[in-house]
Amino acid sequence: MGEQRVRITIDDREAGGSAIHSLKRLGVEVEVRRLPAADFIISGRVGVERKTAADFESSVIDGRLFSQARDLKENFSSPLICVVGKNFERLDQRARRGALISLAVDYNIPVFFLESEESLAAFLHQLAWREQMRPERTEKLNFNKRAFTREEQSLRVIEALPGVGPKLARELLSHFGSVENVFTAGEGELCEVEGIGEEKAREIRKLAEELPSRKAGA
Repeated sequence: MGEQRVRITIDDREAGGSAIHSLKRLGVEVEVRRLPAADFIISGRVGVERKTAADFESSVIDGRLFSQARDLKENFSSPLICVVGKNFERLDQRARRGALISLAVDYNIPVFFLESEESLAAFLHQLAWREQMRPERTEKLNFNKRAFTREEQSLRVIEALPGVGPKLARELLSHFGSVENVFTAGEGELCEVEGIGEEKAREIRKLAEELPSRKAGA
């Protein structure tokens, strides 16, 4: 059998970015076309909006961020926003924090901050592998809005962690009580949960440390 490869659909306006070249180097099958929402489609339920730090600030100032958030929620049950870079110049920490709170509380959209386009590509590759290479992840893209309970939303965020499936996500949420506690737990604390070994704990911490609010004292 040939090696299994994941597939990511990319908006044609992102086709000139370096992330697409990094994805191809990682062996991702890339489809480029105009998308009605999101910059990357990972699966029927996961769409990812990419922003640079400067664009994130601009979109907060002109209100575009929140109209995009509405579009993401209307088209995907588990959308994400990825912000590449950390050179924020136009908004102070309070304003940025307010935007992140609104995205999390009003739209239930997690935001990941990544250091570079290469980091973004690695993140998307891992996310696509998790979504596409497991039978329970095969959902058709339907562009219909769907409501989820708070617990379901929390579980879906935790399931985005490396090596974490539905069962382990429930164990983590039960043990720590909230998504934030899971993402801020140390490796030793993570290993207290059945099914989390040292290697998996390191992978989870590595990804969790890229969340800005966990590092910047939101």
